[in-house]
Amino acid sequence: MINNIIRSVFLIFLFFISLSAIGDDIKNETEGDRRAKGIEARADRKFIRQDFDEAMAIYETAFSHALSSGYGAALHLKVARLYLTLLDYAKAVPHYESAMAISGNLFSTADICNYLDALRFSGQRMKAISLARRYAFRDTYHSDQRYQNILHALNYEDGFLPIGIPEFTVRSLDKVNTSNSEFWVGVKAGEYFYASSKSRFHDPNKKFYHRSNYFSLAESSVYSVRNEGDIKKRMLDMIPSSLQNGPMSFSRNMTRMVVTQVYYGKSEGIGMTAQGLNTFQTRLYYSNYDQKRKGWSSFKEIFHQIEGSSYSHPYLFNNDRSLLFASDMPGGFGGYDIYVTHWDDRKGTWGESVNLGSQVNTEGDEISPSLFDDMLIFSSNGHIGFGGYDVYGITYENGHTVDGSLVHFDYPINTVHNDFSLLHIDEDRGYIVSDRKTANKDDIFYFERNISDKRKNNMLFGISEAKAVSNGSINLIRDENKSHTGPLKEALPSSRFVEHVLSLYFDFNSYMLGAESLKALEAWQKESDFSKIDTLVMEGYADEIGGEQYNQVLSEQRAVEVGNWMKDNGITAKLLMQGKGQIAADIDFSSLLSQFSQELSGKSLYQYLPLENKIRLNRDVRRVDIKAITK
Repeated sequence: MINNIIRSVFLIFLFFISLSAIGDDIKNETEGDRRAKGIEARADRKFIRQDFDEAMAIYETAFSHALSSGYGAALHLKVARLYLTLLDYAKAVPHYESAMAISGNLFSTADICNYLDALRFSGQRMKAISLARRYAFRDTYHSDQRYQNILHALNYEDGFLPIGIPEFTVRSLDKVNTSNSEFWVGVKAGEYFYASSKSRFHDPNKKFYHRSNYFSLAESSVYSVRNEGDIKKRMLDMIPSSLQNGPMSFSRNMTRMVVTQVYYGKSEGIGMTAQGLNTFQTRLYYSNYDQKRKGWSSFKEIFHQIEGSSYSHPYLFNNDRSLLFASDMPGGFGGYDIYVTHWDDRKGTWGESVNLGSQVNTEGDEISPSLFDDMLIFSSNGHIGFGGYDVYGITYENGHTVDGSLVHFDYPINTVHNDFSLLHIDEDRGYIVSDRKTANKDDIFYFERNISDKRKNNMLFGISEAKAVSNGSINLIRDENKSHTGPLKEALPSSRFVEHVLSLYFDFNSYMLGAESLKALEAWQKESDFSKIDTLVMEGYADEIGGEQYNQVLSEQRAVEVGNWMKDNGITAKLLMQGKGQIAADIDFSSLLSQFSQELSGKSLYQYLPLENKIRLNRDVRRVDIKAITK
């Protein structure tokens, strides 16, 4: 009896000691979090003031304290996001890894995509592939087109290269571009201008840039600038420095301009949302030119803009009566969508903002809208593409987009990096912004149609004239008597996947389709539902017999031959043809040893095979693989 009482008292004593120890742990974790949050707040203030190196050093010291798992994971993810804004991919990766190890559930699809970009742009491609495979079969990622585009980029590091001479040649404006961001080209009274940021901060969504200046591009030739003095000449000084934070727009008749302001709100801290950092918001301001006093009016908010949302990438058109812009305001399809608003003469204000709908906008981000004739040109990471932002065009008539006319521009306009803010000079020349030079941030590139390009007579920036109605004038203003109750409610585009559908085999040293391949193609065409296919990719291969350069050309010819069959047989899906060059056959040498000397190694055995044996064994690599990108 006494022993039982002693045992019970001892167990109760142990229980209270355990509670005390747990309480001390909670107290220590809470104190560690509290100390770290004070450090985090100090680093936030430094970061907002653009003392980036000092800020990041302070953030790093916060991890020396005992942090609770929840706060530790959130802080690692925040620091990873901040390193990404400085394009310091190598330093972002360890923080992504630490946050993932503590709590992978904290990651949004945007975070996974940013993590993948940090890996591939820091030279850790195999790690990126491993991470991508971990999420490839989850439903959320099947429907996230940015993630799917990154998968494509990992498979096609150089994008889908065209066969032969590309439609356009792209050149960097090396006398203009710096190690910071050059992010916009616009036109003012027939003169081209560009924007340059003096800040290391780099918004991954491309909605704004700190400490921008605007300069004359001053072209003396098609892509080079006149001299250094012209480039450094300060332009557009009528814009207050606080409003020089991103893309801007002038109306063609020079009576109105719209500019971007970075809006910080009331907080000096850097918070996080599921989409990313929420401290830096942007708003649009406008100024009108007063003909009487020959000057610009004070800048005003262009219309009421919702707190917590951003508005950017303005584009004035239709003699300053209509405005395209990008925004993540509530009620859209997700991320940044493109909207249009029109000037109301009776009210003297801009009208309701109208979402351009699911032909343009996706669950991803759409930015940098502009117009060329009757085409709306914009960039998106939510449509199928090469990776990152790509440039697209869609027919835009009478204030509406035309269903089924969306076109993705080919390489080298688009790459596996971010390509956006395309501005035409004419149908053969223009400018585009891209971060394809990874040593820099965003740079300006000049593109020009190749003179030898035979497609010139029936193509317009990659869009066929059959899809682009370019006859007559276009009324770009909606009927303003109609009432709009919010974003258009078209259904979101369905998910798209890459599927292998058919392999066709070729005779040795030939790119002609044989009877067996033609029979396979005809059977496949009869069985296929092409309404569900967006794009067909033809990948040509050659065996190792012959020179590498010769086999590269032969693989391209095989892909083109299959593509031509598709065109000739009325297949209207977009066709992408690529030569992959020579590949080695997977040969089982053990079955051949009975015919040849046992002393020969596998590698030497192939070398000593007669040519006819090599031709027979390499049959499976002389092929074209057809892949369908389905809707």
